[in-house]
Amino acid sequence: MPEIIINDQQIEVPEGTNLILAARKLGIDIPHFCYHPGLSVAGSCRMCQVEIEQNGRKRIDLACTNPAQDGMTVKTDSPEVKGIVKAVLEFLLLNHPTDCPICDDAGECKLQDYYMLHGLYDNRLNVDKWHKPKVHRAGPNVMLDAERCVLCGRCVRFCDEIWGEKQLGIFGHGSDEVLMNYPGKDLDNPYSGNVVDLCPVGALLDRDFHFQRRSWYLKSVKSICPSCSRGCNTYIHFDTDHDYKSAGKRIMRLKPRYNVDVNRWWICDRGRYGYSSIDNPNRALTPLIAGGETGWEQALTKSETLIRSSLKKPGPDGLALLMAPNATNEDVYLALRLFRDTVKFANLGYDIPSMEKLAADNILLTDDPYPNRRGFKDLGFGSISNTSEAAEIIEAIFAGQIKGLVVCGTNLEGMLGNQIDNLIAKLDWLIVLDTHKSSLMDKASVALPLALPAEREGTFTNVKGLVQKFEKAVEPTGQSLPLWEVLQRLGKRLNAKWSFEETHTVFKSLAEDKPEYDTLNWLATFGVNKGLYLDSW
Repeated sequence: MPEIIINDQQIEVPEGTNLILAARKLGIDIPHFCYHPGLSVAGSCRMCQVEIEQNGRKRIDLACTNPAQDGMTVKTDSPEVKGIVKAVLEFLLLNHPTDCPICDDAGECKLQDYYMLHGLYDNRLNVDKWHKPKVHRAGPNVMLDAERCVLCGRCVRFCDEIWGEKQLGIFGHGSDEVLMNYPGKDLDNPYSGNVVDLCPVGALLDRDFHFQRRSWYLKSVKSICPSCSRGCNTYIHFDTDHDYKSAGKRIMRLKPRYNVDVNRWWICDRGRYGYSSIDNPNRALTPLIAGGETGWEQALTKSETLIRSSLKKPGPDGLALLMAPNATNEDVYLALRLFRDTVKFANLGYDIPSMEKLAADNILLTDDPYPNRRGFKDLGFGSISNTSEAAEIIEAIFAGQIKGLVVCGTNLEGMLGNQIDNLIAKLDWLIVLDTHKSSLMDKASVALPLALPAEREGTFTNVKGLVQKFEKAVEPTGQSLPLWEVLQRLGKRLNAKWSFEETHTVFKSLAEDKPEYDTLNWLATFGVNKGLYLDSW
């Protein structure tokens, strides 16, 4: 491995490591706009110039295009380098508008940061600035302010190299160069939001976040996207201290969190914009008995009564649990402890079709809309005596063989369509636990409101078997609770012999005989941080 010296610090790096990456290992940030480790090297912004001494000769060159070579000495802070970087920055800012007070990227803008670190010069421009298209619809999720663009080309390369289609391009020459849509193309690929993350300035903006919050008001927690089985790592950015522009909206945006084994730097638009379901007015807020609002104690008492009434007749063979694989590992574990081991339901199923059909691609999206199907499989979800699939349980209900049903995390519309009334007519009782209102909840004997992943902590196991934890961002809506807490409260009423104080202790218990789960560092994603997005390079 080559050994080099950067700013009088010696370091050994893998073969092929460029100087930007090598410097970062020493905590040295070489300024750059066009370079990104997930894209090809362009070397177009000229900001990353450094002084390189090799074999007795010195030169000024680009850090992004030069791999570390043995014996190389690099200076990022010499007077000559500082002067060059300052001059390049002044050139890039010549026609840049002074939009900072109204720009969504203010507080996260690399142009702002670099000006404060490497600029601080007096403006010498004494002629009018060149103007370019100011507010342009680039696609359904992204808007473009071409005047703010520094022509780094990151967005163009993302569309070309990651998505594989030319949807953006840089056209013209000199001061007339402008970023625009490729002729006849819309920025409508299912990963379009990533160009906003890649943009080092405020040229590409998220239409969903536009003028919603200042970035310095945001708080952040580490999370896992629940929109498919990939388990992409994300940040949830939220604000509960300022209620303006969109009253009642707590989650402001989702951003990708780098994980080389899962999603690298990207997330799909489906996951990015799926957070609207969290503060949706259709959320289930209170427990219901026969469609009427009630309290938790009354609803749990009623649930206990219904379950106990059926343990002898029709007995465990006539009772079933259908649980969608959007539940966490902790939920699954306690559901098994309660329904399989304590009250001994004979029919447990989780292979529940979703109303939404996904098409897998070769980037991130899988064809499974559920985030934890692998976790259900790993934990052995099912009864001891009967390995029924969900469809078989539904058939048994219509055949009159199952008279009591508990449904968790689904409205069953993907299976039943308009047959919900027919299903309910075949049952003595129905208990539904879900996050959003539905006709199934309205018609259930008991309905219990559940918290969404953003309102609790827990773990999912992704399609490749990787166990990942997510953090709680905001408090549960209304009277909703995490599913494992509901199951534990119901379990106490049904003489369960187990009790857990927090999510972590549930996870520790389920991981005791599963080495692949026991390796998870629970505290690695702990805590709330500032919501500034710093993963954009």
